[in-house]
Amino acid sequence: MRSSAVCWMKNSQKNLPVLRETEWCSSKGSPASMQLEEAYDQSVHPQKRRVIRQVLDSVMGRILELKNEMVEKEYSEYHYMDDIIQDLKLTPEDLEIPIPRYFIRERNKVLQDRERMFAAILNQMDVTEKAGPPVMRMLTLERAIKVIQVAERARQGRLRAKFMREIHKDSERQRKAEEQEKVSTDQAAVCIQK
Repeated sequence: MRSSAVCWMKNSQKNLPVLRETEWCSSKGSPASMQLEEAYDQSVHPQKRRVIRQVLDSVMGRILELKNEMVEKEYSEYHYMDDIIQDLKLTPEDLEIPIPRYFIRERNKVLQDRERMFAAILNQMDVTEKAGPPVMRMLTLERAIKVIQVAERARQGRLRAKFMREIHKDSERQRKAEEQEKVSTDQAAVCIQK
């Protein structure tokens, strides 16, 4: 376990410049995509709209690629880009990429069709809203005691396992310290002999 943590730390330190560059590019791409989306939404010329749309799709695709690259390098879905945000004088809201309006408009027809289909299915099944809260099942006293006992045994088992793990770690630590002490005395003897 320790060797994998050391390996991860070495890899993350090796990837640190790449991560910073990736985070920087990602933070620059977010405002650019928002500006492109605004330009696409406000543009009247069909030819310009087509080109802006292609560029916008490319920028958003690249941002997603950068996000995936950061996940692969950091082994985490969450990224802390506070220093980059501060360097670029941005706010966290500036890095949020809203869903483009054209995407919502294009998906609107599909969503309406889906909604109509669900309504038709519900009408066929004759599903009506249930009146009142759902009825709660009462536990018998014996069943409640059994549930509590099982939960308590599980809690005690977890505590015992944790205690045993700590004992094992302590014995490992002690063994390593003794080995280290033996090695250091052997090294001291070799130094004295030289």
